[in-house]
This record gives sequence, C-alpha cells and structure tokens, in this order.
Amino acid sequence: MTVQRIVLGPEDSWREAARHAAAVLRAGGVALLPAEGLYGLHAIALDPAAIDRLALLKPRIGKKGFIGLIADPREVSRWAETSEAAESLVQLHWPGALTLVLPARPGIPASMTTPDGTVALRCPGNPLLRSVVEAARGIVVTTSANETGQPPMIRPEGFMAESVDLVVDQGPLSGIPSTLVSVHGNEVRVLREGSVRIHG
Repeated sequence: MTVQRIVLGPEDSWREAARHAAAVLRAGGVALLPAEGLYGLHAIALDPAAIDRLALLKPRIGKKGFIGLIADPREVSRWAETSEAAESLVQLHWPGALTLVLPARPGIPASMTTPDGTVALRCPGNPLLRSVVEAARGIVVTTSANETGQPPMIRPEGFMAESVDLVVDQGPLSGIPSTLVSVHGNEVRVLREGSVRIHG
C-alpha cells in the first residue's frame, strides 16, 4: 500500500493539506493527522469499512468508543445531552484541547458510543484538524496513533504511519494530550489531566 505523505514546513499553508485530508476521509480512507499535542488516526464515523480499518489499527478495549470531532461547538447538542456545566466548558474551552464525555443522544454512530451510553466529543483546537473536520462534511472519529500502552506519537513515524492512506506531518508535537472530562448533569469529573486546566 502506498501512503500519501504531506510534510508541512513552518511557512507552508496548511489549508490545502486540510482539504486533501478531508477528501481522503470522504473517499473512505484513514488518515494520520496532527491533533492536540500528539498524532491521531482519523476516519469518517458513518463509514463502516473505514471504522473497521481504524479498529484493526487501534483495537477498542472494553467496547470503548472512538472520540468524535466536530467543527462547530454548537453541534455538541446534536450528538449529546448537555447541561449548564457542559455548556460552560464548551464556551470556555472550545475550540481547544478539551474532550468532553457526555450522555449520548439517540441515533449517534455506534463507533462513538460506549456501553454506559456516553460519547466523547471535542471541537479541535488545532486549526488544521478543525478544517479537516469541517471539510469532511460529517462527524470524524479519532484515536491516538500510539499502540496501546505505548507513549503518545509525537512524530508521524512507525507502524501506524505505514498503515494509513495519508500522513500529514506537522513536525514534532508536545505529547500533552487533551484534557478528558466527564459531565453528567452538573457533576464535572476530570478523567485525564492534559493541556487544559479545569478549575472547580
């Protein structure tokens, strides 16, 4: 399999790379793209074949769903039940490196849901990734590109980078993931510390 690779220099415009990545996803591909501090694998949520490939590359443990990426913070209520606490976090931190775990609405793609009826959503802070999601014209799912139990991928190298249709190389990333927060009603619980600090 031939992997397309786009290497972005500091002076390069990422907009063309974002358009190309979105076209690859719409065609059923899997792309390795820069996300929030690390590289991730991406596919269209409603494409069963692409989701199957994603699950082979990064098997789900305990039927955990993939994270869903949305281009506009206002889309959150389409996919999840929100609350005053959730809306406050959205307004403060989206777009940004905050992933919210919320009660899923009926009809959400099965690849994103978990046995307890929740869904993890993020409006990406990385402008390139947010543009990919917008141009893909459908919710995109993501998962970190490291093998389970291994350190996060901060450079697009190795097995995962050789097993996708497209790699967009934006150089080394920080390795600091998004903050993961569960919100049920107005109960807020930090599940994973990351680059966004949640107070109170």
